[in-house]
Amino acid sequence: MEYKGKPALALEAFRSVVETTSHLHKEGIVHRDFKPANIFVRGNHELVLGDFGLVYVPDKAPRITAYAGETVGASDFIPPWGDMGVRLENVEPNFDVYMLGKVLWCMVAGRPVLKREYFDRADNDVTVLFRDDPHAYIINELLKKSVVEDPKDCFSSAGDLLLAVDTYLQIIKRGGQLLRDGIPRPCHVCGNGNYGRQVHDKDNAVYQVRVWTSGAAHPDTTFHSEILICDSCGNMQFFRTAPR
Repeated sequence: MEYKGKPALALEAFRSVVETTSHLHKEGIVHRDFKPANIFVRGNHELVLGDFGLVYVPDKAPRITAYAGETVGASDFIPPWGDMGVRLENVEPNFDVYMLGKVLWCMVAGRPVLKREYFDRADNDVTVLFRDDPHAYIINELLKKSVVEDPKDCFSSAGDLLLAVDTYLQIIKRGGQLLRDGIPRPCHVCGNGNYGRQVHDKDNAVYQVRVWTSGAAHPDTTFHSEILICDSCGNMQFFRTAPR
């Protein structure tokens, strides 16, 4: 519950367990048993991975799971491609990535279990549960590439997931956010309002802006832009864009 409703803090803590898993994946090792009960919190929000009882090591016999009909992994966290009623002969790292995505959702949502791939349903969607936090939308971007039904849509390994996590953490640390409609944009001036597009033409939010150079013989340059205005203090932000 420490990370419930705190997506930025959850993502920073989550990074440590993703990094650990990426080292395993580089050696061809797949953990196969990610769930909140198997992850422990050390000081400074560092997560420590435990319980290696189901670990898969390629080309090492005998395997821990010896029976052809055996499904391995926590029942509510195992990916669909690992829950087909038969043992996987070759366990790929994306098996862990799926489970890691569910762990991240549990951290932010503050719930013990996410059923199937239903992270974007209204009652599970962290952007609905915590709609005023722009960082919740970053969590969903990671879930879209991890908690998926088809393995081809999943990050191939924890190394790929780590690159994405680091990219988003850098955005957060620099005070940035995703540039997309529907995401709240807190004003950086008053800190009270949110930026919204200024639209006079209902079909077009792009304006032509003409700039004059002081004292120039040929005075103007024209470019297209979108204008965002704080609904509280009126601070304006300009974004250069292509004409529509």
